[in-house]
Amino acid sequence: QEGKLMIKNILVAAAFGVAAVVAQAAPNLIVNGAMDGTTTGYVYNASPASVAALGIGVPIEAGTVGGWDGSFVSITSNSGPWGNPSGLAGFDAATFGGYVAGVQSDGVLAQALTLTAGTYTLSWSDANRGANQTYSVLFNGANVGTYHTLAGAGWGAESVTFTTAGGMGLAFVGGTTIDQTDATSFIDNVSLTAVPEPSMLLMMAAATLGL
Repeated sequence: QEGKLMIKNILVAAAFGVAAVVAQAAPNLIVNGAMDGTTTGYVYNASPASVAALGIGVPIEAGTVGGWDGSFVSITSNSGPWGNPSGLAGFDAATFGGYVAGVQSDGVLAQALTLTAGTYTLSWSDANRGANQTYSVLFNGANVGTYHTLAGAGWGAESVTFTTAGGMGLAFVGGTTIDQTDATSFIDNVSLTAVPEPSMLLMMAAATLGL
């Protein structure tokens, strides 16, 4: 009996160990999570709805950020007009690279990735320009979390784990309008990984131990 209990404890401990290894090795399902682009300053992929409604002219060039679509702004990390995102506390040049994405007002930063049924962890970094901003993260049209960026707060790390029956479409959606306030949330360093099922972890642990 004690022997069986010992084996069970070993399996549980091994499962946690395997989980940590798998989490580190799991591939990032996001295309271009670093938001790498081609602009030399800043450019809108498309105009946010409230900006367009007021007839505010902005520079638009679609397709400069591979893998992403929607009404967001591609910004070089040292862009003066956007408050020099790289100068905010917490910016890591090695991780973030030379570009960030801006979700201004009711702008949308979207990627058309498809997920099968399962549990996933999404992580990213955010910061703020202008007034405080609220934005939501959606997958397959369903809200998986609402977040806030605060003026002058610097870069922070965010993450959410969610379960889906399968679907398509990840989006960061701004929660203000330009007529209310000029607020932008910077988004960068986006990663999405699958979370293994507990039964799979136990099987992997057992295989590792040769049991």
